Amino acid sequence: MRRDHNNPSVSGEIAAVIITVTCDWDGLDYPVAGPHNPGADRHFRFHRGLQAIQYFNRHFGGRIPLTHFICPVYFTRSLRLTEYYAPRISELVAHSNCEVGLHLHGWMSLVQACGLSPADPVQDPELPDWGTQGENRLGLSVPYVDDAGLARLDYGHGVPLGVYPQDEIVQLAQAGRGLLLANQIIASAEACRSFRCGGWLANDAVLAALQITQPAFQYETSAVDPAFFPAGSGVLADWLRLLWGSRRQSAQTFLSNQLFLAAYPQGLAIHTHSNAVTEAQPRLIQNLLEIPDTALLADYVEAGFMVDQVARARAAVAQQESDVYVSLGFHLESGGDPRFGKVFGHLERVIEALDEIERRYGGAIHYLTIAKAGRRWHATRGRNLGAYERPGDKKLSPAKK
Repeated sequence: MRRDHNNPSVSGEIAAVIITVTCDWDGLDYPVAGPHNPGADRHFRFHRGLQAIQYFNRHFGGRIPLTHFICPVYFTRSLRLTEYYAPRISELVAHSNCEVGLHLHGWMSLVQACGLSPADPVQDPELPDWGTQGENRLGLSVPYVDDAGLARLDYGHGVPLGVYPQDEIVQLAQAGRGLLLANQIIASAEACRSFRCGGWLANDAVLAALQITQPAFQYETSAVDPAFFPAGSGVLADWLRLLWGSRRQSAQTFLSNQLFLAAYPQGLAIHTHSNAVTEAQPRLIQNLLEIPDTALLADYVEAGFMVDQVARARAAVAQQESDVYVSLGFHLESGGDPRFGKVFGHLERVIEALDEIERRYGGAIHYLTIAKAGRRWHATRGRNLGAYERPGDKKLSPAKK
């Protein structure tokens, strides 16, 4: 029988290295001027992101699936923008080997569209926001024209989701997923069960809320290695070291981490260990499977770091009977922004890493979406490797060059 490394249930192997490749869609389609955008394209970063994904799919022949974590803010700024973004995103998803998960940032327009009063860093100077600097309380922002023809500025990208109470996070998650459904990005709410929090800041309230949405989310992918971010590298890095570290944080803050520590008592720490990628493996947080973002995103790491994590995973899996999971990825807008690369921005680092992984290991690596990786994890715990397939799942060709 031919070995199908994207469907390892037919390979007869028990242990494998599983790679998930993700793309975070943050809604950061702000204007770019200068020589990189000679045509003054108003949606330059969005267009370049789509082109980068299409190039990725062609480069790997559709063999390596992507999990797209999409923030619904593309559909909350104006009807004109919704009508612009929705068909383009829907077409890309429909013609790609991919999964769509939900990604939430604290954008003002998004929170309002979900029926809530937004936590506003401009109105509240004490509100946490990792993007603000000094008196500039806007942080990363996107100008747009609303349906009344008024010039607006959307901001709040850096406001942690955990500043909202649990019941409001439930409302944001359900309404946000509803926006993906209403704009034909997903076929049903049941088809979108994976989640990543903006800034990786999924505190106790977020983790609890995801489990009581209807339908409940099953897979969460925000946990990261806090040791990677050295002291002095910024407020977001400081928060991540607290949230995903080994010390319990106050239950009354956006960094509360009691649920996480119940599953990971030592926190996550892989960057400073020679072969400790196995510490950042999937574990159940109550009914939610946490799948850590092991190799981070290409905005923060070079290709060599991603390759090193896979090499460590290969060494670990050779010594055990259970799979080792590695996640890596990029952001849509910076992934295709040529200011961050030769042609396609940060996506180039991901392609460079995967090319080297393919060169070294060929078909020995299994590439899955987050949901399929999660189902495989559950199935292998029950000694039923093939159970992670669902009727209607796309059948993938062998992962070899």
